[in-house]
Amino acid sequence: MDSWESSQIKEIENKLDSDIKTGLTEEEAKKRLIENGKNELPTAKVTPWWVTFLHAFLEPLQLILMFAAVISVVAPLISSPGEKLGFHEFIDFVVIMLIVIVDAVLETIQTVKARKSVDALKSLSKPKAVVLREHNQKEIDASDLVVGDIVILEAGKYVPAELRIVQSADFMIDEAILTGESVPVEKTHKAIKETTILAEKTNIAFMSTFTTAGRAVGIVIGTGLNTEIGKISEAIDKNEESETPLEKKISKFGYVISCVAGLIGIFVFLLLSLVGGFEAWASYLMVAITLAIGVIPESLAAVISITLSFSTKRMANNNVIVKKLASVETLGSVNVICTDKTGTLTQNKMTVKKVIDNNRIMDSDEYLELDKSIQKELLLKALVLPNDSITEGNERIGDPTELALVDFAELMGIDELVYRKKFERIDEIPFDSERKLMSTLNTVDKKTIAFTKGAIDQLLSICDHIMIENKVIKLTESHKHEIMRASINLSDDALRVLAFAYKEVKNNKLEEKGLTFIGAVAMIDPVRKEAVQAIEEAHAAGVEVCMITGDHAITALAIARDLGLAYDEKQVISSDKLDTMSDAELEEVIDNIRVFARVNPEHKVKIVATLQKKGYIVSMTGDGVNDAPSLSKADIGVAMGITGTDVAKQASDVILTDDNFATIMTGVNEGRNVYQKIKRAITLLMGFNLANVLSILIISLIFKISPLEATNILYINLIVESCLAIAIGMGPLDDTLMKLKPQVGKNGLLKGIILPIIKIGVLSALCSVASFFIGMMATDIKTWNNVFNSGEYIGKISLDSTNWLDQIHAIMNSSLSAIERNKLLDEYIVFGRTAMFITIVMSPLFFAHLIKISNWKASKKIKLQVSKPLIYASLIALVLSVGVITIPGLNESVLGLVGYSKETAKWTSDNIWIMFVAFAISIVPFLLILLIDAIVFYSYHLSVGNWQKNQMLIAEMINQDVKEQNKKHKK
Repeated sequence: MDSWESSQIKEIENKLDSDIKTGLTEEEAKKRLIENGKNELPTAKVTPWWVTFLHAFLEPLQLILMFAAVISVVAPLISSPGEKLGFHEFIDFVVIMLIVIVDAVLETIQTVKARKSVDALKSLSKPKAVVLREHNQKEIDASDLVVGDIVILEAGKYVPAELRIVQSADFMIDEAILTGESVPVEKTHKAIKETTILAEKTNIAFMSTFTTAGRAVGIVIGTGLNTEIGKISEAIDKNEESETPLEKKISKFGYVISCVAGLIGIFVFLLLSLVGGFEAWASYLMVAITLAIGVIPESLAAVISITLSFSTKRMANNNVIVKKLASVETLGSVNVICTDKTGTLTQNKMTVKKVIDNNRIMDSDEYLELDKSIQKELLLKALVLPNDSITEGNERIGDPTELALVDFAELMGIDELVYRKKFERIDEIPFDSERKLMSTLNTVDKKTIAFTKGAIDQLLSICDHIMIENKVIKLTESHKHEIMRASINLSDDALRVLAFAYKEVKNNKLEEKGLTFIGAVAMIDPVRKEAVQAIEEAHAAGVEVCMITGDHAITALAIARDLGLAYDEKQVISSDKLDTMSDAELEEVIDNIRVFARVNPEHKVKIVATLQKKGYIVSMTGDGVNDAPSLSKADIGVAMGITGTDVAKQASDVILTDDNFATIMTGVNEGRNVYQKIKRAITLLMGFNLANVLSILIISLIFKISPLEATNILYINLIVESCLAIAIGMGPLDDTLMKLKPQVGKNGLLKGIILPIIKIGVLSALCSVASFFIGMMATDIKTWNNVFNSGEYIGKISLDSTNWLDQIHAIMNSSLSAIERNKLLDEYIVFGRTAMFITIVMSPLFFAHLIKISNWKASKKIKLQVSKPLIYASLIALVLSVGVITIPGLNESVLGLVGYSKETAKWTSDNIWIMFVAFAISIVPFLLILLIDAIVFYSYHLSVGNWQKNQMLIAEMINQDVKEQNKKHKK
């Protein structure tokens, strides 16, 4: 790689076969354009929306649901061969497919905004450039620039390609989008020492940066992908779209559920066939399929999408825009946040914090309270007169350092525009990097006074007097020593020091010598107070925060101390050290590094990649083009909405509309709650499904027929479960989750919820089976005896019993065909099915309110949190369920429940009690779960053994020591 910054201009001309006085010939330019291609960035490929839509159908859970839909149509054909299918048999198929399609639409809406980072990068390059060719200046398309072209740059223009400056005059460039430095940098044509740090390449103009002042001539040394912007473009393009932790867990969960459903179906089919004989294999297959459908949480995909959608809306109201649904949960999984400094952790506004007055350091607030004096009045004039910045309301125009001086003056009641009009500027000597000074000549009260500001060492060298206690005295070496010592102390704290002097001029000739030193101010971009609080919150939540900045290590560490991020030089690493470290060496130390200073874009990607390699879930924040590769690489990229470039926003997963680090923690809290809500929903769904499977399995093994039909299962899963599960996702936030460490690694969705699922499943199943047997007691034995002893059943069933169990055994042992026998049994158990249906539908309306996977171990206090959405959902599900149980036609024809028309099984005043008993039994799981949870809570908090007490005491002592150590560090 050519070291352009260290090469002399003549060497560069020879290397590139060009001449800065004449430029390239048109013929040579065309030749190079053909050889090297246009000065453009490639356009990113955008995935069509229909591909995204179709891909949504390939998710494991979606495939399972579609399989269940097909089975719901095939099953009746198998159980009743030769019979025509009616609309009833297609209800299940239609409902399941609607769920699948709705979920795919939701997923497509959220992900269709394909990333166009490279296109956004390309849009930064302005289309025109002024070049010198064959002695003539001409304007051409920037895409036609070639290496060796001579480009003329002026203020207010974008740099069209990578340039080595060969001529310059007070030339300044804003490189914030590339280096992260908010202050424009001065560019020179002089050769410098070779460096890899972009911010220190002071004779290179980078493509797509913006010129703010002066004029320059540069020679093109790189175009298109061979520029720093081009490298970033390639880095973004190479970063593959990776699955979020939630997507991985859902995918794995889908595979597990599909395997479990298949195994249960096969097991039940074989078991029933072995016990009851293979003659009735079609009926047994129907039972097996019903059980398999019972295992599958049909509504889970939709519940997850809707839960995430509600969270994204809530986050949008809190200044967090989420571009991809699953990214919400990823925020909750984050255990390392890599953040830039300027504007995120700091206010992005230089502010005067200290003043050197009378050779001593004092706080700016203290200086503001000082009485007016000659010395203070002179300093006020020196702040605003040799200063070109302007503030008008919310509009701030000028260099950040000069704006800080104006702001400080305004705090003392000075309007810079009024002062400049009152004390007219006669002459000036502009600032330049060699002198590090700026001077103006102004008329003040009929006198002509020169005011000078600049670097304190440079200013002291041209002063021979000093003002102390409003008196001008001779400036001695002792005075200089005191001032420089104060300045060094301030610089060590990363404050930027500017000094001020004045001189009364008799002949209107402005000269920078013989000045009187007035004082100095020290400024810094102060940390956001809310950022300090947010970092404390992050540490409490087990989330580490790393600061990545373009600042020098000393400045970065000083800011980090104020933020509570780092306290020691060992926690800081600079880019020059990063360049010499291998990946293995960086892995060894990265756990202890909290500040990365003077970094380039490739360093940020390396840092993120190393953290990910060590198993961290990494969030990266940024706003510039230089942040785009690392935003894309991170598990969750967070861009700034106010100061962020389009490139950063396109490359990110989340956008903060207020550019505030504290807002990230709002997102982390929401993400953790989303994950917990999803787990609570899964606990409800899987616990409920387990109850269905166990109850159906128990009764099927006893009576060789499923007590519930597929439509019953689908109603339960798609209506009751969905209402409650979606309401769980809409519930209030649990702030105690921010006291826990994030769950990372290979923890699946079922971790920590298997016991609650089993508890819900077993208790609900036992109550459902009990309800079935009690429901069968309402069977009209006399009427059924008449049926069995007449018509088509004469000679096939021999029975005259007063017990419903005997009648079932008679049916099972009859000479009817397997199909006829199962049809008769299906009709006979209708009271048991209805009672079981009522219990299994109503029970979750109560126990759903007890599913709390929260930080219940953290406190002995029980925080009762009412979820209004869950209460409303329970009422809706109750009304719907009462409707389907009581509405004529719907109960009997669609769901196979007791109705009003059949002679053998209809509601009368003698059997209506079954409804109320079944409803009462549905409350039992709620009471039992409440009792079990109370016993567990009591045994954990109120019945603690001595060993546990000692462990808790030790843990409390350790936490107290850690807090005290942190306080000492901060001091």
